[in-house]
This record gives sequence, structure tokens and C-alpha cells, in this order.
Amino acid sequence: MLVNRHTILSFVGVLFALSACTPCGLREACGVVKQADSLRVEGRQYEDSASLAEAYNTLGCWRWIYADEYAHACYYYGRWLRSKDQPIAAMQVFVRATQSATRDYAIVGRIYSNMANMCRQAERHDVAYDVYTLSAVQFAKAGDTLAYAYALNNMAWEQAVQGKKAEAVALVDSAVAVCPRSEVKEKVKESLAAACLYVGEHDSTLYYTEQMNSVYGRMLRTQAYCLKNQCDSAVDYSHKVVAETVNPRYLDDAYYILAYCDYINDVSQLLDITSARTDVQRDLEQEKVQKTQAIVLMQQGLNAKKSPLRRAVTILCCLLIAAILFAIGHGLFIRHRLNRVTRIQESQQEDREVELTKICQAIAHSKNLRGELHWDDYESFCTTCNARFYGLVDKLLQRGLIEREVRISLLVLIGLSYAEMADILNRAQNGIGKDKYVIAKKLGVTVKDLQSALLHIACQNG
Repeated sequence: MLVNRHTILSFVGVLFALSACTPCGLREACGVVKQADSLRVEGRQYEDSASLAEAYNTLGCWRWIYADEYAHACYYYGRWLRSKDQPIAAMQVFVRATQSATRDYAIVGRIYSNMANMCRQAERHDVAYDVYTLSAVQFAKAGDTLAYAYALNNMAWEQAVQGKKAEAVALVDSAVAVCPRSEVKEKVKESLAAACLYVGEHDSTLYYTEQMNSVYGRMLRTQAYCLKNQCDSAVDYSHKVVAETVNPRYLDDAYYILAYCDYINDVSQLLDITSARTDVQRDLEQEKVQKTQAIVLMQQGLNAKKSPLRRAVTILCCLLIAAILFAIGHGLFIRHRLNRVTRIQESQQEDREVELTKICQAIAHSKNLRGELHWDDYESFCTTCNARFYGLVDKLLQRGLIEREVRISLLVLIGLSYAEMADILNRAQNGIGKDKYVIAKKLGVTVKDLQSALLHIACQNG
């Protein structure tokens, strides 16, 4: 198999390393996103703008790993920027979300819808149609039929205002077929009414808007009456629009119709209404300029996203990050294995040293020690007592010790005193002490640690 146990453990090590090094700020940012998601499901909006901005910035540093959370943060932060009349900043945030590696198609669809709404407000209906198409694709991937139907309806509306009634009707039929719910059927009436209005079918517009209770429906009805020269009805609905909304576009159209139908005969009132309409038009023009700039940024961002070179660089970066993470995880796994082997070896070494210490103590306490030690043939003695004694002889000889020093080393290992060693070897205690100093120097230890060093050497490598 290509994927063996070591590879799986390496990836587990990567995940463990990532979870261990996750900063508190990142956890808090993910918590903010979850709260915003919960409020959106309940139909409410997350109001703490400072927390949204902090979550957006924090997740931006981890967007390759927490791509879905980053996309959600972009969506909520971008909506907040839109509500504060900052379309350029909002569009930059939305574009960054579309360039992320998220696979949450529903949130990407909502982001595209917000971008398309900004295009619609700038009266760039051709661009808005293209972006609504992108949102419809994302909603279809996510399996969200209601959102997909609304996206199709928005596409139909954009076709309607461009005078493409046949295309608009086809999209409306598709929306109802995808999700035949009552709210969808009510919403598509606005697109059908707009399609009829922009091709001059004013009676059809009045038919579709007859049961509408929305401000936009009343505005369409007002425009249809005005174009049919039914000024009384147009003025009546214009008053309703002015009383129910603060939308500058609807107000501008309503004020225009009131002036057009000669409803205001008083000069001062006409001047007031003209002044109000001038203010509204100025605000609309400023908003249109900003949103036009935002659209330019959006088009640049979407074109950059489609660039093959950018895609190749992104793939290479992802592969590099994956390789680094795999190397880290593999390194952690190897270190864990080495530490485990070392612990086992140390444990076995300790067991061997304990065993050999007991043997040495038994030999040291033997009453016939002098009779058992055949120093003219100490190799035979070593083999008789324990195989580790025999292995120690070879190890000491390899370290440069001579035969006399090897004999003294064996007695030191057994744990005999100077007097006992002098008695066995028929030598003076001073000579024994000098030899012990030489032995310790050759082994790189002190005389005090000589016995433990000899025990360690004897038990090495089994």
C-alpha cells in the first residue's frame, strides 16, 4: 500500500501540532464566526463590528488552513462595511473571500450575491447579471434550492431592466421549477412586472403588481400609471412610496413623478421638492462613483482568480505548505519512535546492570573467593562467572587497558576493597591505587565513578 502506518501517524502528528499551536485569538475568531452564523439563522445580524474586524484579520493569517471560517468572516465583515457606506472596502473583502480555498459553496454564493447587489446599485446590470450567475452556480453546488431560485430571479430582473423579456421569463420559470414555494412565486412577480414595464407592456405590469405589498411593487405600479398618463393614480402611489421608504432611488423616482404630473402647484413646495430631489441625486451620484470603483476592483479580482499563473502559484504554495506540514509531522513521529527506542534501551540497560550487580555482590560475598579466582587464566574465570565478564574483558582491551589493569577492573566491578584486591593479587595497596587511577583516566571517568562506569560498559549492547 502507498499509504502505510507511518504516513498515517505522520499526518496525525501534523494535526496534533496544529491543534497544540493554535493561538487563543484564532479560537476566539472562530467563535465570533459561529455566533454570527447562529444569529443569521435566527434572522438577526452580528452587531459587534470590532470583533468582526478582529476575526477577519486573525483568520486572514490562517486562511489556507481555516478557509471556510475565513470566508464566513469576510461575508459578515463585508456586509457590515456595506451597511456603513464603504463599498470599496466591502468589495475588497468580498474579492478576498472568493480567492480563498473555501469549499463552502453556500457562503461563496451569498458573497457573490452581495457583490452583484452593489453592481445593480451602480446600474451596471450587465455585470450584475454575470455575478448573479456565479452566485447561482455556487448555490446549485451547495444544494440550496431556495437560494438558487432567488439567484435565478435576480438574473431575471437584470435581464428585465435591459429589455430582454423573453430571457427574463425563461429564468423566472426556472426559478419556480427549482423551488415552487410561495415566497419564490411572490418574488418572481417583481421580475415579470419589471420585464413588462421595460418593454412597454404597462397593463401587464399593473396586473403583476396588483397584489404586491412591497415598496418596489408600488414603485413599479407608480411608473406604469405615469407612463399610461393616469396621473391621479401615479400621484397616489408616489405618496405611498414617499411615506414608506427612505431609499434614495425610490424617492428620486417618486419626486420626479409628483413634479411630472403637476401635482405640486405651489411654487415654494415645488422648490422644496426640487431641492430634496437634488440632494438625493447628489447622494446617488456619489454612491454610484464609489460603487463603480468597487466594480473595477471586483473585475480585477475575478480576472486574477481565473489567471492560470495565479492558479499554478497557488497550487505550488499549497503543495509546499503540505510538504512542510508533512515533514513536521514525520519529524515528530520519528522523534517519538527514537525516544521510545531510547527509553526501552535505557530500561533494558538498567535491568542488565541490576542483574550484574547482584552477581557481583554474590561473588564478593563468596567465602571461597580466593580459591575460585584463577588469575593465571582469568578468561576462564570470566566465562565461569558470567558471560558479561568475558565481554567486558574484550571491551577493556579494545580501550587500551593491559592485562594487569583488566584484572583490577574485574575486581573493582565485583566491589572489592583495596585490601581485598591487594591480598588476591599479592600486591601493595598503593600499587592498586595507582592502577585504578590509570584505568579511570583511560576510561575518561573519575576513580570514584569507576565501578559504575565498568558496570555500564559491561552491560552495553546486550
